[in-house]
Amino acid sequence: MTTNRPPITGGGHHLDADLIIVGAGCAGLSLAARLADAHTSLRVLLIDPRTEYLDDRSWSFWRPPTHDLSRLVSTSWESWRFSDASGRSIRHSVAGLRYHYVRGADFYADALDRIAHGFGVTRLPGVRVDGLVSLDSGVRVDTDAGTLTARQVVDTRPRPAAALLYQSFAGVEIQSESPLPFETDEVGLMQSMTADAAGLGFVYTLPLTSHTALIEWTRFAAVAAPRSQLLSELDGVLAGLGLQEARVLRHEGGVLGMGLPRERSAITPGVVRAGTGGGALRAASGYGFLRMQRWAEHCAVRLLAGASAVGHPAEPPLRRGMDRLFLQAVRTHPERTADYFMALARGVAPARLVRFLNDGATLGDYANLIVALPTAPFIRELFSKPPVPSELVLPVRA
Repeated sequence: MTTNRPPITGGGHHLDADLIIVGAGCAGLSLAARLADAHTSLRVLLIDPRTEYLDDRSWSFWRPPTHDLSRLVSTSWESWRFSDASGRSIRHSVAGLRYHYVRGADFYADALDRIAHGFGVTRLPGVRVDGLVSLDSGVRVDTDAGTLTARQVVDTRPRPAAALLYQSFAGVEIQSESPLPFETDEVGLMQSMTADAAGLGFVYTLPLTSHTALIEWTRFAAVAAPRSQLLSELDGVLAGLGLQEARVLRHEGGVLGMGLPRERSAITPGVVRAGTGGGALRAASGYGFLRMQRWAEHCAVRLLAGASAVGHPAEPPLRRGMDRLFLQAVRTHPERTADYFMALARGVAPARLVRFLNDGATLGDYANLIVALPTAPFIRELFSKPPVPSELVLPVRA
C-alpha cells in the first residue's frame, strides 16, 4: 500500500505503528516485502524521501544456477577474471556456481509489487525522517511531514562514518554498434589492476549481451575519490576499449566504506540499525546484497513470531580479524595492492576464494589465503594497532 504523502497527524499517546522501517532501499524493501508477503498482522510503515526509483544501481553475487532469488537475476556467468596492468591474467570458475547480476530496476519493481499486493505494510514516499526519540512506550519518529510513534524502529539509512578504506566507483551501461571488444562469456571482476601511493584502481566489466555491458572504474583508497575524478578516469577506460562513442544507457556510482568502526554513539532504545549503516557490507569486499537478504529473512521471521527486530549479526572474530588485517595492509602499502589481489587469484583455489567472499570460509580456506599472501607486510600489520577514528577520513563528494 502506498500513500501520496498526506499530512502526518500521529504522535499522540497511541502508537501509530508496531514497526516503522526508515529507508526503503535494498535492506528496507527486503524486510518490508517479506512482511507483506506473510500478510502480517503488524502495522508497518515504510518511510523514504524518494517518490520514484531510478535504475541507478545493481548487485551481484555467487549462487548456484537456480536459487530463491532467481526471479531477480538479469544475467549470470560461469567464470570471472582477474588481471593487472602488466598483462598477468587469471580466469576463475567454480563448478555449480554462477556469478549473478540483479538490476536495481528489477529489484525495486519486485519489492514494490509485493508490498502493494501484500498486506500490513504502508509506504510513505516523499517523507524524510529528521529524528528518532525513545519514549516509554516505543519510539517517536520526527519527519518533515509530522510525527509518528511506533513500538520499534528499523533504521536502514546510511550513516556518515570514517572507514579504513573507501571503495569509490563510477560506471556506465553502454550499448555499442559493433560487438564488444572483450570476452562476453565471463565477468571482468578485477581487471587492469594498477596500484600506486594513492591506492588501487581497476576495471569491473559485466557483459550483458554481445553489444551491451556495464563497465565501472573502481578505486580502493584511504580517501574517497571525488566523482569528477572517477568519471574522468572512466572516460579513459572507455577510450582504451574503443567504446568512447558507445551509447550510454544509464549511470551507476557511489562510495562504500570498507572497515567501518563500531558505532560509538549510543543507539536509541527501540531502534535497530540495518543496511549499509548497520554493518551489511563485508569489510574486505564491499559485497552486501546476500547479507541484506539473510538479515531481512531472519528479522522478518522474528517479527512474525512476535519477537523484536534485530540488526545484522556481529562478524565472527576470525572473519573480522582477517578483514581488518587485509584492509590495514592495503592502507599501509597501497602501492602493493594489485600484487596482493593477484596473489590471491593465483594462489587460492577459486572455490576457497568465493567461500571467503561469500562469508562461508573454513579454517582451511583462511590458511590458504594466509599462505598465498606475502608474509612480511601482513605479519607487521598483525602486531600493529588499527588507526584510531580521528586518523580516518570522512568521505567528501565532489
